[in-house]
Amino acid sequence: MTEPLAPLSAEPPNPFTPDFGTDPHCLVGRDDLVASLREGLSAGPRDWRFHSLLLGPRGTGKTVVLGHIKEAARLAGWIVLPLDASTDGVEDRLDALIDWARESSDLDPDPSGRTERSAVSVKLWPFEWQREAAREVRPKWDLRRRLTVLADHAGRHDAAVLLILDEMQSGERRELRRLSADLQLITKGEKVPLAFLGAGLSEMKHTMLEDKKMSFFARCHRADMPPLLRTDASRFLRTAVQDAGGRIDAGALPLLVDACGTLPYKMQLVGHCAWTAAGAPRAPIDEQSAVVAIQEAHALMHERVSLPVWESLRPDEKDYLRRLASLGGEARPHDIASDDVAGSRNLGRTLRHLTNVGCVVQRNSQVVMLTDLVPERSMDAIVAEERIHLATDGATVRSLTLQRCNEWMPRAQARCILASGHGGGHRSR
Repeated sequence: MTEPLAPLSAEPPNPFTPDFGTDPHCLVGRDDLVASLREGLSAGPRDWRFHSLLLGPRGTGKTVVLGHIKEAARLAGWIVLPLDASTDGVEDRLDALIDWARESSDLDPDPSGRTERSAVSVKLWPFEWQREAAREVRPKWDLRRRLTVLADHAGRHDAAVLLILDEMQSGERRELRRLSADLQLITKGEKVPLAFLGAGLSEMKHTMLEDKKMSFFARCHRADMPPLLRTDASRFLRTAVQDAGGRIDAGALPLLVDACGTLPYKMQLVGHCAWTAAGAPRAPIDEQSAVVAIQEAHALMHERVSLPVWESLRPDEKDYLRRLASLGGEARPHDIASDDVAGSRNLGRTLRHLTNVGCVVQRNSQVVMLTDLVPERSMDAIVAEERIHLATDGATVRSLTLQRCNEWMPRAQARCILASGHGGGHRSR
């Protein structure tokens, strides 16, 4: 008889989950958004939130909110069809979900296997009518007819079908156009109980959602992911640490909260690193471990988030961020506009795209600021790396990546805008 495997570690697990889309210990900063979505779905097809899109930069918790709503819908007895658009074959995978439902005794496509959840499911989920509905759907029907029949059955039992589509910005354009057309025809006119909840990056506002062949997605209610507040981060850190049997010193908490910024993903990173650095729960998270954790969290955030975002930007957008970073990470738009940056005709488009991606925010339309997505410290590291790389290749670094000369010119009553160490005369504009 074989012996059972010994546990890999006797240490209590880290309560923080810095993985994209992983359920957090508790949901903070999203209460109003989740309540609004649940209210809209509960109200039925006539409510404007019955078809909604979550838009926001990476790390803002879109997938976590989708998961929260998905679980609530299942417990309410809805048929839930969750998938993402990060790979091709959206329609085929949606068909496969419906086929799976026809053959399954449980309409949960990815059950957790937890005993307590199964016990609740047996009591609350109306398996019989859901199986009946799924089996009414014929394999040879097209997707539009299959979804319509499924939704009709749900409506007869005071429920609905919820179609969830994550990572929409990565979707293949032809596939999403076809899905949009199907959903448009199903939901147009007659109020069919087919709810839709999608999620993607904010840049979709000026790409996919301006595509005239995606009118269904364009008319969905749009909900922007709100930034985390200091109170949200403080409550989350304290709750997660205490519930896991750890302690956090009064002096360490404000340091960690300041480092969290506005992104839920960064908050998870900070908490995870603090727990590890302190050796919690055996030792409390003190100021010393907090300082170590913050440095580690900054480095991980730069590697996992800031660099991938940076690499996804166009050359003119990178130029804009370099210029903004050289001005201290905060400047007025006309100060950013210079001969070193793309022409003024493109500046509005560049600023708009960087705002949608989440790299910058505008304060009162007067000041442009770097965000936590690519903060000033990351820009400093990126520019320093570019200088080393270009110097190694024997290339000349563009003046945009260098500090300004800033020499005072009495006749022009202005300071030189050229790069430090430039040759020739000074220039004010």
